[in-house]
Amino acid sequence: MKKCKYFLFVFSLFSLWVYSQKNSAETYSDIRKNYEKMLNDDRRALPFVKLYINKAKKEKNKEKLVQGYRDARQYCVSLDKKFKYADSTIQAAIALNDSAEISKAYLSKGILFYFNAKKYKAALDHYLKAYQFAEHSKDQYHKYKVIYHMGIVKSHLGYYEKALQHFLDCTRFYQYSLEKDLHENELYNYSKGYYNSLHQLAVVYRYLGEFDKVDSLAELGLKNTVSKPDYFLENSYFHKSKGLVYFNKKDYKNSEISLRKALPGIVKRNDFATCSIIYLHLGKIYFSRNEVDKSMNNFMKIDSIFNKQQFILPEAADCYRYLMNNAAKTDNVDKQLYYTNQLLKADHAINKDFSYIASKICRDYDVDSLKKERDSLERKEKRKLHYAIILIGLAAVIIIIFCIRFYRDREIRIQYDKLQQKLNGNESGNDKETVDDIPIRKTSLSPELTEELLQKLKIFEETLYFKKKGLTQKSVATKLGTNSHYLSILINENKGVNFNRYMAELRINYITNLLNTDRKYLLYTIEALAEECGIAARQNFSALFYEINGIRPKDYIRKRKEELNKNI
Repeated sequence: MKKCKYFLFVFSLFSLWVYSQKNSAETYSDIRKNYEKMLNDDRRALPFVKLYINKAKKEKNKEKLVQGYRDARQYCVSLDKKFKYADSTIQAAIALNDSAEISKAYLSKGILFYFNAKKYKAALDHYLKAYQFAEHSKDQYHKYKVIYHMGIVKSHLGYYEKALQHFLDCTRFYQYSLEKDLHENELYNYSKGYYNSLHQLAVVYRYLGEFDKVDSLAELGLKNTVSKPDYFLENSYFHKSKGLVYFNKKDYKNSEISLRKALPGIVKRNDFATCSIIYLHLGKIYFSRNEVDKSMNNFMKIDSIFNKQQFILPEAADCYRYLMNNAAKTDNVDKQLYYTNQLLKADHAINKDFSYIASKICRDYDVDSLKKERDSLERKEKRKLHYAIILIGLAAVIIIIFCIRFYRDREIRIQYDKLQQKLNGNESGNDKETVDDIPIRKTSLSPELTEELLQKLKIFEETLYFKKKGLTQKSVATKLGTNSHYLSILINENKGVNFNRYMAELRINYITNLLNTDRKYLLYTIEALAEECGIAARQNFSALFYEINGIRPKDYIRKRKEELNKNI
């Protein structure tokens, strides 16, 4: 088996070497044809991308190296690696000293910050750098790509009129360009730009409440992308827009169908922000049908995205209103508290993320008004947070008490069961050693005297003389016709304990057997039980009972009653 695995490993290395030698003679275009139409994050592209990069390094082709790093950034899955390749792209572009390529490199990294990491400050900084280098570039395609991404930022911030102009400009540019005689790759890229701009127009018109325009754009997009694998993702977004149009018309059946069609492609793209909007509307659809479990499951997916990404769109945060109300209806205090805290976190995140970019992009925005709104949210958060902390504290106390009681009850049950096994094993009376049973240990007393005193000690036990209060070692010795010294030796050598322990065990074992065999003693007070077995004080009785039996008398009585009542 090991030889077989070794052979396969060597064969794989050899095949890879042969393949690389074969492809080393291929052109850059030939290599890119293997993956250039794959979707983003498709790891199958990476072996070809690495061949492309290695070829560029070997030939010291700076232009192709920039393209190779850009492709690696696009197709690798790990976000950390995406950022590393993005940095490599920027460095290679600077080494190339090409403004257009530098702009593209900064834009690519900005997209990573915006789309993948949702770090708006970093994204904006890179977009601004990209626009600086693209402003006087002859590459109009790239220039409008930067404008497109600036429009997305403004759309998310709620500056829909300004975003609308960006997307109208982009749509006109791409549509006009598509009328030209384009290379296959150019046709693909311009088509992508056109469909993406159409979709963003639909997004803006929805927020402006112009659903007729949304419907027209969605229909146009679906018509142009249907049954075209290269535009599967764009088709998914148009299905999303169509689903939202149906939702606005309260046509929930068709809305669900369209949103369900949109979801797989958008999930694969890892566009968690758009996924949250789809989950929100699916949740509302199920809620309207009184399918509460399905509804809450979709809302909880938004919460899961928020926990993982630490990002949530203002619209999607509405899910917490449903989740909190449902928790309140089911009297689930823990969930109510959890979702209340989540909403507070969401409010804080929304305020933080969107207020920063507003101050950077939209210079004419009323910053003072934004600060007042932020302060108002913070004051509101503090009030809610104070209440939440109280609830958390109460919940924590309740949980701690519950845990203590649970573990204490479990320990009591264990000790009770152990004691019952001992008592039930001794019901026949075999628990008491007879004189014949007790081996006469080596003692300073003579065998004859030891046997005589053991017989008297047996009578002392059987007549329950030990129940008498105030017994001392001296009084018991006198009762047995001996002295305290001999009695002490006798008990130590034959019972293995001192006099006080011997008396305590006699009394506690006696009262324990009564509690186990006679119901009436279960009704006695602790004082009465102490009185019955000859122990003067309640406190001493409880302490001795626990020391000898491993369970407190009140706990034993409670468990014994429960067991007897269960068997009735």
